[in-house]
Amino acid sequence: MEMITITDITGASIEVTDLDAAIKQCRMCRDSHYKMPCGHTVGENHTFMLTQLEAIKQRQRRERWLASTQKRYDEGKRFTKSDMGYEIGRYEAYHPASLYWHHYTREQMIEHFNRMFGTDIK
Repeated sequence: MEMITITDITGASIEVTDLDAAIKQCRMCRDSHYKMPCGHTVGENHTFMLTQLEAIKQRQRRERWLASTQKRYDEGKRFTKSDMGYEIGRYEAYHPASLYWHHYTREQMIEHFNRMFGTDIK
C-alpha cells in the first residue's frame, strides 16, 4: 500500500498508510467538540482531513475505471444503470451487481437490466 501525505488544520503533515481506516477514523471523530491547542476543535480538524481523504479515494476509484466508463465520463455522458452496475460489481464483491460481472458480457447485462427495470438502454 502506498503512503499518502495530507495536512491537518494546523498545516502539519500526516502520513496515511491505510486510506479506508483513516476515512473511518475521521468520520467517527468529526463531531468531537474538544478544543485543540491551536483553537480549533478536534471535529473541525477531522472534517478538514476527511475532505482531503475522500478526494484521494475518489481519484483512486476513477483511476481503476474501465476504459469505456472513463470515456463516457470524459465525454460528459451520463452513466446508465448497466454502467454503474458493471463498475460496482467489479470492485464490491458482495454487491448484487457483482453476480453479473463474471458471467455476462456488457451486451447481455444491458439486455438483462432492460428486462428487469423496463428500460431501453442501448
